[in-house]
Amino acid sequence: MTGAEVLIESLRVNGVRHIFGIPSTHTLEFYRALGQTTGIEHVTTSHEQGAAFMADGYARATGRPGVCLITTGPGVTNAATAIAEAYSDSIPVLCITSHIPSEDIGRGRGHSHELRSQEQVLEGITDRSDLILSPDRIPDAVHEAFRRFRTGRPRPVCLAIPVDVQEMATGAAVRPPTEEGPRSPDEEALHRAVTLLESAERPGMLVGGGAIGAAREVARLADRIDAPVVTTLNGKGVIPSGHDLAASLAFYRSAARFLEECDVVLAVGTEISPADFWIGPLRLGGKLIQVDIDPGQIGVNHPVDLALVGDARAAVSFMEAASRPASRQGPRRAAEVRAAACEEAAEFGRPYRPWIGALRRAMPAESILSLDVAMVAGFGAFPFYDLPGPRTWINPSGLATLGYALPAAIGAKIARPELAVAALIGDGGFMFTMSELMVAAQHRLPVPFVIWNDRAFGEIHRLMRERGFEPMATDLHVPDLATLAAAYGAAYARADEPGDLAAAVESALTADGPTLVEVPAWS
Repeated sequence: MTGAEVLIESLRVNGVRHIFGIPSTHTLEFYRALGQTTGIEHVTTSHEQGAAFMADGYARATGRPGVCLITTGPGVTNAATAIAEAYSDSIPVLCITSHIPSEDIGRGRGHSHELRSQEQVLEGITDRSDLILSPDRIPDAVHEAFRRFRTGRPRPVCLAIPVDVQEMATGAAVRPPTEEGPRSPDEEALHRAVTLLESAERPGMLVGGGAIGAAREVARLADRIDAPVVTTLNGKGVIPSGHDLAASLAFYRSAARFLEECDVVLAVGTEISPADFWIGPLRLGGKLIQVDIDPGQIGVNHPVDLALVGDARAAVSFMEAASRPASRQGPRRAAEVRAAACEEAAEFGRPYRPWIGALRRAMPAESILSLDVAMVAGFGAFPFYDLPGPRTWINPSGLATLGYALPAAIGAKIARPELAVAALIGDGGFMFTMSELMVAAQHRLPVPFVIWNDRAFGEIHRLMRERGFEPMATDLHVPDLATLAAAYGAAYARADEPGDLAAAVESALTADGPTLVEVPAWS
């Protein structure tokens, strides 16, 4: 096989079924190999950033790596923001890119698409960036990428393969997937954690995105030790919204106060980062047990009394099995936090709450919502959109980039066609990646894209006023969305009232393609 052929076959053997990308003069051999392969569908996007965002949404919806295929130079820089978002939120995205001829890398000879250092661009936004200069290395490089996704913190990996290496012949054999799984925490440390939890009078749990694969176990442990559960934004859905022990999102003052008053806090799969606590750093008064797959993350944002390095699911399962049932007034304590957080959320969220309620009623219980960075999301959906479980919430919380929701929803729908998927987007974020609407139309995806149109970067406008100066550079000239939808081959609906939104979303979910649902928030 050629280098390109062994790459595509290696991806297929590792369970890849979809690749998002755009063909280029530097990736022709990849596409020749794709055309000869059954079992992998290629999804053509309008922009490399959209391709990487779709791979991210695909990964969040399934837990499996999302794959994007991009070209040298501008393809890499176009996709960089989306790859960086996946890095920030620990999402397993595999980026395959081409490169200039191997003998000229670093020589600055002026090839088309040549960057001064493509490697340095990728190094700061990936867990591993591997320049492959021999086709014989390709099977091992793919194997290593998927091994890292399975065994460690699942951040993006990039494999760069020069145009000449793609064409070279190789006798290297494709390697089957590794059966190696993530490490389990030290058993002695787990026993100490159980002892700490059993000694607590006021235990609490703080759960992040790293616990998504342990959602059932988290709920069972919470029930066992009767501990209310606070989640980070990426952990939203790990404990169902209707659970008696579901407390609040971490960034509300009431949630932070609750955790600070606990005598033992078990933090699972969370950085405990500034992005998780908008009101300032967390200062716990009791003991902290931190469970994380990444040893480098332990204690970075808060002193730790007991570190459990390893797989969240293994750790939580052990603690649940080893702990004695106890009653610590958990449901009452959780209800108090929920009520206080709801009051806080109402301060800015009151205008959005009826709309979020209408959207939630229109969506099936088991469905996926993709969000962008927008006031309607932060003040509306974050506190008021209930979730039945994990992998139903797709949100760019770490890097907090605009333009995420639309392409991520497409990736999620392609990954999970059996589930209803919707996107909630501000008008500013929509215009970052609105060209990807063509992908939804081409693939006839019945996704409602709800556009909150206030004709402004509304949150920045608000913050400028809050800081005491007249807003500037925040007004937007939003195109006529009905005309835009028609141009892309999508349906259009306008929602002047929350009931209109519910009806439009319900209709969109059974349509023969995407629907732009405009909420004219300026009126």
